[in-house]
Amino acid sequence: MYYKYNYSVLLFFGLIILLPFIGIFSKINFDLDVIYNFFQNSYTHRLIYFSLYQAFLSAILSCFLAIPFALALNRHKNLKIIKFIISLCGFCFVIPTILIVFAVIKLFGNNGFYNSYFNLYENLSIDTIFGIKAILIAHILLNTPFATRLFFQSLNSIPLKYYEISSSLNITFFGNLLKLEIPYIRQNFFTVFSIIFSLCFLSFAIVMALGGGPMYSTIEVAIYQYALFELNFNKAILLSFLQIFICLFFLFIGFYKLKGSNFFEIDQINFIHPHKEYKAIKIIDFLIIVFFSIFLFSPILSVIYHFINNGIYLSLINEKFLESFFNSLLISITTGIIVSISGFIISSILVINYKNMIFQQSIFLISSSIIIISPIIFSLGYFIVLGELRYLQLFKYLVIILINCLFLLPFSILILFNNLKNIYLNFENFQQTFRIGIRNYFIILLPMIKKNIIFVFAFSTVITFGDFTIISFFKDQNFDTLPSYLYKLISVYKFNEASFVAGVILILSMIIFLFIDNLNYQGKSAIKT
Repeated sequence: MYYKYNYSVLLFFGLIILLPFIGIFSKINFDLDVIYNFFQNSYTHRLIYFSLYQAFLSAILSCFLAIPFALALNRHKNLKIIKFIISLCGFCFVIPTILIVFAVIKLFGNNGFYNSYFNLYENLSIDTIFGIKAILIAHILLNTPFATRLFFQSLNSIPLKYYEISSSLNITFFGNLLKLEIPYIRQNFFTVFSIIFSLCFLSFAIVMALGGGPMYSTIEVAIYQYALFELNFNKAILLSFLQIFICLFFLFIGFYKLKGSNFFEIDQINFIHPHKEYKAIKIIDFLIIVFFSIFLFSPILSVIYHFINNGIYLSLINEKFLESFFNSLLISITTGIIVSISGFIISSILVINYKNMIFQQSIFLISSSIIIISPIIFSLGYFIVLGELRYLQLFKYLVIILINCLFLLPFSILILFNNLKNIYLNFENFQQTFRIGIRNYFIILLPMIKKNIIFVFAFSTVITFGDFTIISFFKDQNFDTLPSYLYKLISVYKFNEASFVAGVILILSMIIFLFIDNLNYQGKSAIKT
């Protein structure tokens, strides 16, 4: 009965994804000599090498810095302040990357906070922070909190009885660390590394703004430059396929080794660590937590400080700011509504047809393929397909919303499907017994899934609100969002205005994220109760 609707959804979903690739294939030159010469070019080699090099260094440093922080937080996770720190770690995952760019300049630039107090340039004998140093610092500040939260979740999955047994057997602190906690971190280490490697490999705003020139360009930035500045679509497309292959490899290996991690579940009731009360350990943990919190959250603190000190002036609310703010708000809210509604519809269809494995696997395969493709590639495809239409305001709105929806829909399906499936399986017999139709069934279901839908809406909204990658393809003098407007202000050294815009982006994004994180936390507690 529902098969025609099922495959209509599958067809529509597939066409939206295939459309940009039709545009891409229409521009590619399949001449083998051209392809061979391109990949033999020394600049191409440098792009590949630097992309892998910076991503590897960023990922490995982020992971190793995150481990002691996660261990210290885990030993005191029953404290309310720890939950707040973990929430901030989660926020760093969704913080707009353009804010990290602004913060790195304000903290590590010539007149930056750290340089003013510690004379970094003189003591470290460096001429400028831009280049590989700035890229690594930005990636560490962005990804170490995210890695911390993932490692914290690995530790959070340790059964409480293991700690009770450890305490009763009087196992030493180092014995507990080496035989219980480190193994739980180790089992997901490569997964966390692979995810962060992919994020750094696909990094766009950070590399473009802080790289300082072609020498420090990555494949992601080169695709953008070839397409928009040189109009060389062939080179952009060849790099796109190379990028997809590399990301596919690392994400496949990483997720293949993934063992039970839930990014959002952070609570553990009545937890007492066996060695929590040891004074030496408490002091070390306190120092680790304070140092890492100050350093890793310094971008947030920096943006807030400059917003209050320099940028909080009503005079800076000009026509350009209001226009950019309106565009960001319209795009993000529309994206949030579409993603939450379509995610609910697709997840519901998947749940109702959970026995149809071919259909279910097809949807998940299409969703997974989206995750490994950079937004730059989709933007490039739609940029080609639209042609002259891309200059029309309406089409800009539509295509930016569409691309954002495509990348957020897999997360929406994943979150809603798992919850819907559990509810549906529990109530399936009830539905059959009382002959409740599908329509009435969803009337009963909606209140039960309401918090999850709100969560998806808010999560999608905050991600889209801070997006810079997609908008960079379609922005112009007359069309900006707040992140692209902030980038323009930074580029012309208007830091007072930039402070104001950065503060607005940060405050709104943080409010929304902390709301959804707390909402989800309450939801988990309610389920457990």
